[in-house]
Amino acid sequence: MLGAILLSLLAHIGFAGNDLSGAIGARKMDSARMALYAWICGSVLFAILTPFLFHNALILKPFIVNAVLGIELAVSYPLFLQTLVKGNPTINGVIAGTFPIWVVIFSLIFFGESLTGAQAISAVVIFVGIILSSLHLKRRTKLKSLMNRYSLLALIVSLMWGINFAFVRYPIEQYGWFEANIVTQVFATVSSIIFLSPIIRRHKKEKFKKEDLKWPISNALFGVTSGMAYNFALTLTSSSIVAPIAGSYPGLYAIASYFIFKEKLTRQQIVGVVMVLIGVISLSFFSL
Repeated sequence: MLGAILLSLLAHIGFAGNDLSGAIGARKMDSARMALYAWICGSVLFAILTPFLFHNALILKPFIVNAVLGIELAVSYPLFLQTLVKGNPTINGVIAGTFPIWVVIFSLIFFGESLTGAQAISAVVIFVGIILSSLHLKRRTKLKSLMNRYSLLALIVSLMWGINFAFVRYPIEQYGWFEANIVTQVFATVSSIIFLSPIIRRHKKEKFKKEDLKWPISNALFGVTSGMAYNFALTLTSSSIVAPIAGSYPGLYAIASYFIFKEKLTRQQIVGVVMVLIGVISLSFFSL
């Protein structure tokens, strides 16, 4: 169990780094180009790892499920980056980061998982912390911005990610955590090439600097690391344990946003970040 918790915490850091590098890169190039280049860089990394970690044969039914989840990620990720470019990056980043709520719900319904009372309370603390760390509840302007289309889009992304991170458990159980990662990556990359290439061609006039490639490369590194850590953790324990720990990264994201995007943290947000950390620690303790 300790190994699963450590992997979940690694995924926690990776998710935060993935979102931050994605937000910065999308602002420097554009969301479509950033998403496409990140998927391609990730595929290169997986190609390097495949000879060492790919061991099991793929099975048709879970393969189809896995492929659909990969296509879903190809659609949701550029949408997510768009919310960070056009909307408030801190608020929308944290709203999208609430996907563990959906993971827990779907896991309880479809996989028959269960939570102890202490674990459930810890999860609630995490979710309340996420809300407090993301919303300026005392400021009308922030509430107004929460209701715009980009925040609504971030909520839709949260649901899409919740579906993905919940149902990826099925192919993982059928043919392995790394194999599930490969199928997701391949279909996400191919789908991104199909979906995003026409968009990029229509924006040829936008300047692209080669030094900006460091962002999709770092994004891919964070994405590959967090994805593998998350999937591997699922082989050791339940989704309802892994998802809240790994998915509570919005607290870390909010702190980083303060320095990168110059977003100010209110006392309320500080309380929220602290609650997220307390929830993660307590959930880890009660899961041992």
